[in-house]
Amino acid sequence: MARVRIESGAQIFDNGQTILLMMRSQAISLERITSITKVELVQRSILEAIFSGKLRPGDRILEAKLASQLGVAQATVNGALLELHSQGVVFKSLNKSTTVRRFGPDELEALFLVRTSLECVAAVAASRNATPKTVEPLRLWLDRMRSAARVKDLSNFYLADYEFHQELYRLSDNEFLFRACQAVAAAPFAYLLSGNIELMPISYLDIADDHEEIIEALLKGEAKSAEVIVRKMKGWLKVQFEFLKDTLPTRKATPKS
Repeated sequence: MARVRIESGAQIFDNGQTILLMMRSQAISLERITSITKVELVQRSILEAIFSGKLRPGDRILEAKLASQLGVAQATVNGALLELHSQGVVFKSLNKSTTVRRFGPDELEALFLVRTSLECVAAVAASRNATPKTVEPLRLWLDRMRSAARVKDLSNFYLADYEFHQELYRLSDNEFLFRACQAVAAAPFAYLLSGNIELMPISYLDIADDHEEIIEALLKGEAKSAEVIVRKMKGWLKVQFEFLKDTLPTRKATPKS
């Protein structure tokens, strides 16, 4: 019987039939395995490009070129762009050209008004299903937000923030509510779609702490969940407006579909 040592302190015994993992001391902490489609991977790639400033508001996205760069079929890219269009992140016009969405100040305010209402409903529904086990995916993305915040990695911070809220909507276990929330998914990073990719003069670790408060509120019940969401959304809208009001007063929004 061959024996191999690994750094975690475990021993693996292989007798040609089975592999037995015997732990000497502590358990290994592993991340939850999730199923993700190619369309979702392409979505993340596009979001990362927006968050990092590689794609700016108004920039055109060429499906064939992007498919070649990512090594996927053009139909996969098209599916990802359609999903991002439904979320208000990109705009697909009638002639099928796609550009990164640009928000004006009025659209930004309207976006947060709807987002606050929908997220309250989602949080109340999610609180009914919230247990220490079911909120684990939320804690995973919260940890990633904190890791990115510590090194001021804006791209990965907002990607983790985006995924956090996707998990919150899934926890509501309401397909119609989930799709409605998708339409305002851009709210947490909307200021980036106004043309500004600078770090705001705020503590991103404090924003991560806000998300931990959301998790704790979900576990405490419906009323607490709604109260926390309303307060956080109003605060985040104020922060973005204060940051943008002097620099982007006349920027035009992308035409509505």
